[in-house]
Parts: sequence; C-alpha cells; structure tokens
Amino acid sequence: MSHFNLKSLTFYGGAISAVLILFKAVTAYGESNLKAPTDIDGLYRLSYTQQPGCSKSNAPVLTIQQSGIYLNGSLLPTPTSVQQPTSAEESSLTGQMSNQHLNLVGKVPKSTLCTNLSQGEASNQIEDNSPISVRIQSRVQENTLEGQISVIGIPKFIEFTAQRETPSQPSKDSTNH
Repeated sequence: MSHFNLKSLTFYGGAISAVLILFKAVTAYGESNLKAPTDIDGLYRLSYTQQPGCSKSNAPVLTIQQSGIYLNGSLLPTPTSVQQPTSAEESSLTGQMSNQHLNLVGKVPKSTLCTNLSQGEASNQIEDNSPISVRIQSRVQENTLEGQISVIGIPKFIEFTAQRETPSQPSKDSTNH
C-alpha cells in the first residue's frame, strides 16, 4: 500500500500553495492600505472668539478618549490643573475619526460654552446648567485640532483651535528607600 499517491500529493501541494499565495496577497494589501488611526487621546484646551455678551472666562477643555476610530469625550470648564476628568464627569460626547477628521456629538452643560447668540440672554444661559446638544467637527493635525462647535438648533457655530496638553506628572522621590 502506497502512502504517497500522486493525486493526493498534487492536491495537498496545490492547497498549500494557494493558501501561501492568498496569505501573501492579504499581507501585502494590509501593509499598503490599512493604517492605524492617529493617536488623539488626551486633553485639548480650546481657544475661540467669545460671542458678544459672553464673559471672558477661561476656555473649556475637550477631553478625548480613543479606541481605534471610536471616540468618547467631554467638554469641561477649565480645570485648575490639567488632569483627567473624575469618574463623576462621565463622557457625554461620542463619535468617530475618519481620514484625520473627528466628529463628536452629545450634550454639554450650557455653562461650559457661552451659547448667547442673541442679545439679553447671557445671564440666564450662564446660570442655567441644563445640557445642550452640540456637534464638534474638527481636522486633526499632529497635536492640534481645528474645527467648529455647532449648538443644535442654533444656525451659528463657533470656530476653534485646540492644542493637546500633557497631563502633569506626579513628582517622583529621587531617594527611594
């Protein structure tokens, strides 16, 4: 009884060759066309032109958490020091990143952004901390975001730029015992 049948050897040789060729083609495609998204995870201090009637308060901070192309974020009032939000400050913005553009949608407190786009409402809007729906669209360039914030239901938008900030590291004691 012969264990090496010519038909079996031809079949298995062809199957192994086809798998190797397919593997090589998929690997070449992946290396040339599939790229990991840019890492934008972090804190960004927004700078934008204040709306008429708004107080000149410190600019809010956009916190972005990234998992691949999926993003979660928070738009928070300026903290006293650059730090990650606490667990009480849940992410209120969600979105995706595609081709160096990010798109976040969600709710933020009115006091975070001055949404006074009509005269005489500034004091009410600053005191009212109820959430407003916003859309943040931005282009990513290295450690800078450039884009606009739209308040849903208001035709005007706020143009902004934001620089990524590095969180302050706790100082390490140089004399370890």
